[in-house]
Amino acid sequence: MKNVLILGGGFGGLTAVSFFRKHIKSGKVNVTLIDRNNYSLFTPMLAEVVSGNVKPENIVFPLREICVKNLVHFVKDEVKKVDPETRKVICENGEYSYDYLIVATGSRTNFRGNLSAMKNAFEFKNITDAIHIKYLVIDSLEKASTMDDPEEKRKLLSFSIIGGGITGVELASEMNDYIRAKIKKEYNTVKPDEYDITIFEYAKTVLPAIDPGQAQKAQEILVNNGIHVVNGAAVDEVGLTHITYSINGQQYTKNSTLTVWTAGVEGQEYLKHMGGEATPDSRLKINKALTPQSIDAPNVFVIGDSCAYEFKGRFLPPVAPLAMQQGVMAVKNIIRLINGKEPIEFSYLHFGYLVSLGKNNSVVNLFGIKMRGALAYYIWKVAYLAKIGMFKKQVAVFFDWVMSFCFGNESVLILEQDNCTNCILQKNHKKPVKRMPEG
Repeated sequence: MKNVLILGGGFGGLTAVSFFRKHIKSGKVNVTLIDRNNYSLFTPMLAEVVSGNVKPENIVFPLREICVKNLVHFVKDEVKKVDPETRKVICENGEYSYDYLIVATGSRTNFRGNLSAMKNAFEFKNITDAIHIKYLVIDSLEKASTMDDPEEKRKLLSFSIIGGGITGVELASEMNDYIRAKIKKEYNTVKPDEYDITIFEYAKTVLPAIDPGQAQKAQEILVNNGIHVVNGAAVDEVGLTHITYSINGQQYTKNSTLTVWTAGVEGQEYLKHMGGEATPDSRLKINKALTPQSIDAPNVFVIGDSCAYEFKGRFLPPVAPLAMQQGVMAVKNIIRLINGKEPIEFSYLHFGYLVSLGKNNSVVNLFGIKMRGALAYYIWKVAYLAKIGMFKKQVAVFFDWVMSFCFGNESVLILEQDNCTNCILQKNHKKPVKRMPEG
């Protein structure tokens, strides 16, 4: 029986887990999943946690429960090093040997060397990020509702999203929907022109990775909804109450009491030391069989955000559909190797993209069919609901949406900045939790 390790319980890792089940039952392999968390996060709905459309617990899936159902062992540990020569994975709490390895540890925020952003901007990668951002938005509304000076309100309610990709656009849209609904019903001392959400994007439009026509239309929709977009902007400095950015060499400063960095991701640190060739964003370059280039490791498969896979002359962006397709192929090739057969080449099938632009608006491209508006929005909802891998979570998210539609979303401050919950957040971030300036 061969020992298989899967590193990471994201989209790629969990797809591999489910596809190994029949081979485990046949007695060919023993499979272990290692992840630093005991849950998997459904990231496409993370922005909806900020708006309150879904509850945090309904988009996290218990890895141990999933592994038990699929006859896979689960270990909660954090990967520190992978040694292809000795076939060992060194983690924080122990070492693990393997015959075959699937590397699927996802990505981390890429601050692109901007130290001020690392210190003062929020990340948007995990469930605690979403909860904390929601807390700070509500807290800002509470403080602004007691102010008389409109300019002071505008300073406090200035929010910035650095990066106009799918994550940044969806976060800005959910924040905008939430704030607009709240000031209309509950915070009536705050006027619509007294809050500001701005997306800063270096490209000519937001969503530079999608069809240019749809990207332009998406930007128009965002602007019509009251979201400001600054194109051609390079962010130089992020402070607690402001950001400094440049356009064509000209520098500007803008108030920003909450800045979220969504301007790209990079692979985990240990990938750079595996011996293979890596891209500048720390992703391992792989060949058509999904094994690392430049090193002799035919039993190591790198998938998802951990890899740089070239398709039609360019490296594909790290997205969930790619990770899931690679997870299936990695399992197939491992079984082929066990059976004494040659691995087969991976062929990527591009399904398109789904981008939510807030309530009743999306841009969608499914197999080349482009749509936008309310129909696209409900296609977004149905498509992602179907992608949730657990039936009980699908039901929970559906009823979250029903409750939100019927009764709206609540604005309650559960977290306190100085209580023990904040200590947990600080440990998760592995750095001090950024605080809103007192106002």
